[in-house]
Amino acid sequence: MSARPAQTSHPAPRPAAATLPSTDPHERTSMFTTTTKRRAGALGLAAAATLALAACSSGTTETEATAGSSAEPTAAAAAGEGASAFPVTLDTVMGEVTVESEPQRVVTLGSHEHEYLYALGVAPVAVPESWQGYANGTGPWAEEDRLAAGAEPETFTPGTEVYDAELIASFEPDLIVATYPNHTMTQEEYDLLSGIAPVVTRTATDAEGNETAEWNVSLADELTLLAEATGTTDEAEAIIAEIDAAFAEVRDAHPEWEGKTSQVGGFYAGQAFVYSANDTRNQFLANVGLDVASIEGTSEAWMQISAEQLDILGDLDSIVWQVATTPEARDELQSLSLFDSLNISEVGGSIWLSDPILEGAFFANSPSSVTYSIEAFVPMLEAALDGDASTEVVEFSSES
Repeated sequence: MSARPAQTSHPAPRPAAATLPSTDPHERTSMFTTTTKRRAGALGLAAAATLALAACSSGTTETEATAGSSAEPTAAAAAGEGASAFPVTLDTVMGEVTVESEPQRVVTLGSHEHEYLYALGVAPVAVPESWQGYANGTGPWAEEDRLAAGAEPETFTPGTEVYDAELIASFEPDLIVATYPNHTMTQEEYDLLSGIAPVVTRTATDAEGNETAEWNVSLADELTLLAEATGTTDEAEAIIAEIDAAFAEVRDAHPEWEGKTSQVGGFYAGQAFVYSANDTRNQFLANVGLDVASIEGTSEAWMQISAEQLDILGDLDSIVWQVATTPEARDELQSLSLFDSLNISEVGGSIWLSDPILEGAFFANSPSSVTYSIEAFVPMLEAALDGDASTEVVEFSSES
């Protein structure tokens, strides 16, 4: 069963090494392409890039937690809108699922779904423990939304390779949400959980009608699905419009970024890696106006690159390197024999994501975390993309 994409500060499976058809550097570079995503309605269309990176295949490892008692029921949405929105049938990757009435006890199984619900004003009764150890399973960027929703959820470990159905049932949910799960849900698991409550997995198709891929659904598509499930579509439309406007403001302020290429990567198990062009972190870069780089020939979440093949990244204008909780990764990357020959070294295009809170927000890709990331990343992008290696890219610090 497939595991979610890695982030450097969380235990992760080893990605498959890249299999490239040629050892000729020029041919390898020719595999390197960029994808310009449509800017109009950027959030809704952010899954348009071609997937192009190699896969991971094993489950992540997390510490199991003991079950807490079920939280008290809380209203899932404003009563007026919610009552008239049901029943509703949703088209998910696991098939159609019907939510008969406004949910009152929502349980989430993935790393960021609860942050989407908070933004919609929904208070889940149980959410997974934070992989960064935050209270209430919630990063600080989402605390304001959590408090506004009146959410005081139980936290638990839903299961890293097999969902703990008995534990999930103990929260007495009337809706289970797993749109960004920690592992790909099997049909057997889905059937078991559906015996407890309706299960909302990721949407089957995106806003353009394309089939979705695990962990690559755009913010707008995921938020729209969850809003339909909870009767909060008005709230979702307002949030999407607000975030689209924030991205548009960045693009309008930086027309010089048009045509600039970028990617998100890191260092794992002795090798550099980069993410799929459709990864949510790369969706963020596309939405601020950059062309996200893709390596053709594969179709999964991320790809590990050997030191000898590092030059396939040679022409990039910038790379966001995730090194927040693995500071040694910076020295390891910079010591690679081909690192200094990359364009990012010549133009000062490396952005070192060294702040753990920002790394968590960048990974979360929720309404509150995207707002946080915009404010943090724009100054770093401005410095990294000016083409002058002497310009210092001041690393964001949540403590300053």
